[in-house]
Amino acid sequence: MRNWLLLVGVLQLSVAGFGCGDGSDGGGEGGAGGEAGDSGPTGSNSSGAGTPASSGAGAGTPASSGAGAGEPTGGPASTGSGDPVAGSSTSSGGETGACAGVEDECPFEAGVEIACRLRFMYGVNYAWRDFGADFGGQSKWSQAGISGKKSQVLADLQDMRAHGVDVVRWWIYPRFYGDQINFDGQGNPTGLGGTSTQDILAALELADQAQVNVMFTLFSFDGFYKTSHNPPNGLSVASMGPIVADAGRRAKLIENVVRPIARTVASSPHRDRMLAWDVINEPEWAMTGPSLYGDDPAFEGDSSKFDLVTHQQMEALAKESAAVLRGETGAPVSVGSAAIKWGQAWTRSDVDFYQVHMYGWVNDYFPYDKPLSEYGLTDKPVVMGEFPINMEAMDVRYDKFVGDLYNMGYAGALSWSITDLNFPWSSNKTTVKAFADQHPCETRY
Repeated sequence: MRNWLLLVGVLQLSVAGFGCGDGSDGGGEGGAGGEAGDSGPTGSNSSGAGTPASSGAGAGTPASSGAGAGEPTGGPASTGSGDPVAGSSTSSGGETGACAGVEDECPFEAGVEIACRLRFMYGVNYAWRDFGADFGGQSKWSQAGISGKKSQVLADLQDMRAHGVDVVRWWIYPRFYGDQINFDGQGNPTGLGGTSTQDILAALELADQAQVNVMFTLFSFDGFYKTSHNPPNGLSVASMGPIVADAGRRAKLIENVVRPIARTVASSPHRDRMLAWDVINEPEWAMTGPSLYGDDPAFEGDSSKFDLVTHQQMEALAKESAAVLRGETGAPVSVGSAAIKWGQAWTRSDVDFYQVHMYGWVNDYFPYDKPLSEYGLTDKPVVMGEFPINMEAMDVRYDKFVGDLYNMGYAGALSWSITDLNFPWSSNKTTVKAFADQHPCETRY
């Protein structure tokens, strides 16, 4: 990772990535979140079980989940220059560009290449300490952002590191509520709010102290829940749907939210800890209509809950975000696809590696041990970005599952999750460590 600082402006990105979601009203297949949180926090570790609402080869809609808890703020508000600060590349093997002649002591040939190191991206989803409050805080519920709860977050990260975690997938804005983003009178984003800047900088500082690396996930399908107003005890929650659907409003989101996040990372003295970007978690749940590519099934998001957008509109969000994130930081970009059944959906979205999620309902019809070539994903590295850490409903042990991914040519594995009690970290973290101990170099950037 430290090589990043030596490669400023040199390396170019080149091609050689469910569970989760908010709340009780239909969050993602496996994770936790805060739909219930519109009227107040409901506890940081409640969630849903990860089963689809319907069955069959093309079926699968997210189940349900819960929310967060927290503390006060601080830290500088530097925004950086916007110049690329880190070079990285994604690859399926071989030497290219600035990495030619650079020795890699333990290359994992199918891995994601960053700072001339090919590795199996191994770790866990945090994915938050307090849903929707980690970056920006939530003053109405007295929840602090990361900069106001450093000791708790550092303890979490150190525990992850002690149990073999190298990469932590961490969500920034799963929903647009609270203090995180400022809006104008027309509902357009005008900039980062609350303690967002301080919290991004604090997260990278703490990651460096704990010696772990971060994949920041900017948005989630949860952000497409319909706009709601729940005063006096709750929050006004803005939906991303109308913003993403309108090119002009989407441009404001990119320039006033995505770019400032990237520039804040670029300004950090610990920017090398920000390993990769994930534009959006499981966007398919907030989409409607046919897929633009291949034989993927149509998108059938729940229009009673979400402001749905088309594949073309969501792809535009991914492409436009990727260009800014890569341009400002040089780090590789992915989209956290809900299931490999939509394997072709993001193949033309200017991502540097693919990311798919796997739970029991997916595995029943789209098995994890089917070769990637049969899913048509062979041109870029593929990271398993979520799977149940306890292997619930998967009918396979953790060690075999991850070992199979490693041997089949996947580029990484990030289990779900630290804060979801339905998929408990505490009783499964020794198995995470065991795999890392078997591959101590290949699983560490």
